[in-house]
Amino acid sequence: MRLFFTVVVILGLSFPAAGRAETLELTLARAVSLALAHNPRLEIARQQCLQSRGSLTKAWSDYLPQLDVSGGYRRQHIDNLQPLDEDDVGYGTIRLNQLIYDFGKTTGAIDVGRFELEAARANMYQLHQDVVLSLKQSFYGVMAKKRLIEVARMAVKIYERHLYRAQKYFQAGVRAKIDVTNAGLQLSNARLALVQARANLQVERKNFENVLGLQPNEGDYRLVNGEGPLEKLADEKPAMSFSLDMLQAAAAEHRPEMKQVGFLVQSAKAAVGRARGDYFPRLDIGAQYDDFETDLENLPDQWQVGVGLSWQLFSGLRTEGEVARSRAKFREIQAALHELELAITREVAESYLRADENRNAVDIAAQSLELARENLDQAEGRYKAGLNDMIEFNDAQLRYTNAQARLVTTYADYLVALARIERATGTTPGLQYSAGNDSSPCRVRMQTGKR
Repeated sequence: MRLFFTVVVILGLSFPAAGRAETLELTLARAVSLALAHNPRLEIARQQCLQSRGSLTKAWSDYLPQLDVSGGYRRQHIDNLQPLDEDDVGYGTIRLNQLIYDFGKTTGAIDVGRFELEAARANMYQLHQDVVLSLKQSFYGVMAKKRLIEVARMAVKIYERHLYRAQKYFQAGVRAKIDVTNAGLQLSNARLALVQARANLQVERKNFENVLGLQPNEGDYRLVNGEGPLEKLADEKPAMSFSLDMLQAAAAEHRPEMKQVGFLVQSAKAAVGRARGDYFPRLDIGAQYDDFETDLENLPDQWQVGVGLSWQLFSGLRTEGEVARSRAKFREIQAALHELELAITREVAESYLRADENRNAVDIAAQSLELARENLDQAEGRYKAGLNDMIEFNDAQLRYTNAQARLVTTYADYLVALARIERATGTTPGLQYSAGNDSSPCRVRMQTGKR
């Protein structure tokens, strides 16, 4: 019996461990792939693109033959008809109509649909870039919050050690009781900062999962990016191997918003042509066949083929109003395009200048951290030797902790600034915009192995 219970206990301890999933390690590239596959904003944009594709198909339908079939059954009476004046009548009609020419109205509608589809594709590409930027911001935010926990944990250890030292000095009669109280207060503040840092990390992880559109591995995951220790961040930071002029040229060529508004300008121009088409006639060719199942003599089967011309000579100024509205819309989008060009120029310049600022700030923050570490060592040594008081040590410790946090946040800001440059220039790695004919017009192509 004892052997049986031993086996049960061993199995009970081993099976849960065997079934426990390993912690998932997420690199930045893997996180980007997950976000592009699961972020709901992209599915919304895709469905909007498919709506535009449906509108284009609808516009094309006016150039295709229109085939109608109708039928019915009725009881019909005709006065003075011989030999039979009343009978049940079954009838069917097949009608075929084909547009020949409508002076640009249908072609204008097709052009409007085509350019609006391209604008929707550009909008999809823009949203993909927005999601990647949001993902990188959150990814770097999580990594920074993790480092800040380490900073807070280190501060707690230093204050614990200092409290222990102050207690020993007080017991030996070297220091006053206020040093012990002060050290305990600083330790409590450090522990509170650690609690806050851990909470900040959890909040940032939730933001990260929100951008992803899912919770990876049921929340059991950690982000990895291969960064070295805090003191090495300045030496390992990515370089800025581009000039502002290069970025401006890249933005003019690749920004999806420029493409989107450019297509909307062409769509608005085509809409003017579509509206002007109402000034002219419409030419159609049609055919019809009527079949009657009855014994009445005056309802034989019949067919007809003909060409028809329809022209609305006056529409109550509706056409004039539509043309004026379309022209004003065209000029409005042209002005919006110019405004967008100016905004992109400013955004690219600001992104570049902020990135350069943060690049220099990382180097300065690293130097400040080195000096703060040296200052803390000196203050701690002086306190041990009885050459200073608790205030000097606390100030040195506070400067050291602040220098660590400043380097962490400045480095994260620099990485985000580089991501903003990618977004500002429309050159997000791993994404490829493809215009024109495409078997999947409402999907953005991915470049594998290039993130």
